[in-house]
Amino acid sequence: VTIYPDPNRIAEVQQMMSSTWRACFTRDRKLVAGANRVPVGCRVVNVLRVENHRAFARYWHHKEMLRERRSPCTPFATLTSGKINLLDDEVNERYLFHGTSPESAYSIARDVFHIDKAGSGAGCMFGRGIYLAENSSKSDEYAKEGGGVYVGLCAMLLCRGILGEVLTVPSSGDQEGNVRSGGYDSVCGDRLAAAGTFRELVFFDEEAVYAEFIVIYARIFGGDD
Repeated sequence: VTIYPDPNRIAEVQQMMSSTWRACFTRDRKLVAGANRVPVGCRVVNVLRVENHRAFARYWHHKEMLRERRSPCTPFATLTSGKINLLDDEVNERYLFHGTSPESAYSIARDVFHIDKAGSGAGCMFGRGIYLAENSSKSDEYAKEGGGVYVGLCAMLLCRGILGEVLTVPSSGDQEGNVRSGGYDSVCGDRLAAAGTFRELVFFDEEAVYAEFIVIYARIFGGDD
């Protein structure tokens, strides 16, 4: 596994995070971070590219298997559609965010996502899966400041996710069975429609997500310079 700085990506990742950042207080921000203030934005300090050949190979295999079974899927747009690199629309491949700590981001990038660790940072509103978001500010609810050289800095993984056929649900409830039965490949928990907050994308196959970039950033609060 190779992880190296990709400074040429900083501007476009900053643009993606800023354009999808929406200051909206949710229950998760209070529960996870114990925070009463919502950052108004973020400043990207560094972008690291992850080259994990084992993880990418199994991700690619999952995508090809889904393509054979499902393609083309019902189109599903996200706020991140069409940004960074061209992804595969036929299987609704999208870039999505996952908030964590700098140390955990490094650990996930060197290995893979593990669903058995799901819910360790927050609840599992739609079932035990990998939770990603189209809004960087939603994923920031789960981000944690690091230690050492990362004091004052948070981390977010910018992941490729294969959504495939998406089941959209407005209210909480374990949806894993609806995906495992073969009718769908992922779940959109649409709390934006239900409560005016955010949509979360939930994956129940570890192979459907690949952490491609680690984003190191600082939160910006109202009144900050």
